[in-house]
Amino acid sequence: MKSIILFSLFTLFSISSSFSQISHDLEIYSENGLKFTLIINGRTMNEVPVSNIQVMNTDKDYINAKLIFEDPNIPEIQKKVLQLADPGEGTTKSPVSVVYKIVETKKGEQVLRFASRSHKKIQEAGDIIIIESNPQPVNGKIVISW
Repeated sequence: MKSIILFSLFTLFSISSSFSQISHDLEIYSENGLKFTLIINGRTMNEVPVSNIQVMNTDKDYINAKLIFEDPNIPEIQKKVLQLADPGEGTTKSPVSVVYKIVETKKGEQVLRFASRSHKKIQEAGDIIIIESNPQPVNGKIVISW
């Protein structure tokens, strides 16, 4: 009886950990090269304003995002429910890489628009990625691991 309970707990733990491995990537860039600071769910992603940012491996399907531009004359952009996951996937979620871009409208306003979404290609073990604790932009782009 004890072995059945242990086996059941192990199986349940294995199943729950496989669901928690879904992680999405987000990239936001400015078509005009405007530099901005990204805040996700109240957490500042970059201290130095950049024109392109990638947030890697977030387990959130939807996020609250705020973009504050380096130029104080440009109003901030706020999206309360920014979708990362595929729409309508139900229970069979797979990790995606989603791209949003900042574009200027005909009225001269900056808005955040969906650009693309694709399924992530899961790499097999063997790659080692070293992330700095305080990453600095390279050519105006910064990559952050969630």
